[in-house]
Parts: sequence; structure tokens; C-alpha cells
Amino acid sequence: MKLKNLFLSSALLAFTTPSIAQVNLELPKGVHLLVVNEQDAGYSSLGFNHQPVLTLPDGQNQVVFRIGKIVMESGSLKTKYDSVPLVALFDAKNTTLTLEVPKINTLAQGQAYDQSPHFSILEQGHPIEVKSDKLAVGFTLSPDFVDLTEKYNRTERIASLKHTAKPANTTNPKENVSSNPEAEKMLQYWFKQATPETQKAFLSWAVQNMN
Repeated sequence: MKLKNLFLSSALLAFTTPSIAQVNLELPKGVHLLVVNEQDAGYSSLGFNHQPVLTLPDGQNQVVFRIGKIVMESGSLKTKYDSVPLVALFDAKNTTLTLEVPKINTLAQGQAYDQSPHFSILEQGHPIEVKSDKLAVGFTLSPDFVDLTEKYNRTERIASLKHTAKPANTTNPKENVSSNPEAEKMLQYWFKQATPETQKAFLSWAVQNMN
């Protein structure tokens, strides 16, 4: 019993932090993040990097993304479609938003979409104000999306950050930094000491409460 109490106490200390206002952006499948607030979002051309929710700081944020999926080309032939990179600049505070993109099932639909791309960011089912634009890539086989975004933000384009302050407290979406290193060490120690049943119970609890 003592071991279990210490284990759960360490877990609570490690994973419980003060409530901080933030913006959660829900992303549909087929949407691949490229750049978030001028930082690399870990894009994979293979499409294995989809994340259903992007956590952002309150205030203004800039997200660069593209639609990528397998579509029908002709007859039963399938091919990989990647849309033009899109820039979204928006402002929100302490809320949950949803990115909504059109369904693209054929290559022809994708090609038409690239000519006139559109999307919406919804808050409780209602669109919020979003400044959107295409991010020019050119004919580069492996474009550096961060560099392209930084260059875009030095222009006068509609979704540029040139005349706006950069978002505060911006962190790399791929990083997950502990706010209490000592508590994390304690948690790891007691996790190793616990029985397999207790470890499974904790993991189940952590998944349900980590957000």
C-alpha cells in the first residue's frame, strides 16, 4: 500500500500543472502540419506524422499545412495527392477550434482545389476570422518549409507576420518538456518498482488525465 501511495503521489506531482489558457486546434485526417509559428512541425512526406490536436498559445498563431492523401487517378488507379501548402493566420484565446477542409477523393478534385484552395477554422461550429494564403514552393523536390515561411513573413502578403508581433511562449510542437524534472525521476523510479498490474493501471489513468 505504501508503495502504491508513493507511486501515485509522484505521478500526480509530475503530471499535474497549473491550468494555463491555451488554444486546441483539432485537425482532420489527411491534414499534415508543415510549420507552426515559424517552427518545424515534423512533416513527413509519408504521412505518418498526423496529429489530431495541435496545442497553441493564446493569441495570434500562424499554421502552415497541406492536405495529403491517396486519391483515385483514373479507373482503379490510385495515386498520392499533396495540395499546395496553405498558410492560416488567426487569433483565438482559451478555446477549442476545428480545421475543416473539403473532401478530395480524386486527382482531378485535388488539381481543382490547388487552383482555388479554401478551408475554415470553426469555433463551436461557427467560422472564425482567418487570413489565408498559398505558400509558394516552386519546383524544389525537398522544400525547406520553415525557410519558405520565414521568407513569406518578410513580405506584405495577407497572412504574413511581418507587421505583427510573434506569438509568445512558442514551443516546438514535437517537444514535450517536463516542468518538474525531479518529479519525473521519482515517477520513473516508482514505475519500475511497481507490479505489472499497477503499471497498467497507472498508464490507463495517465492517458485519461494527461490533458
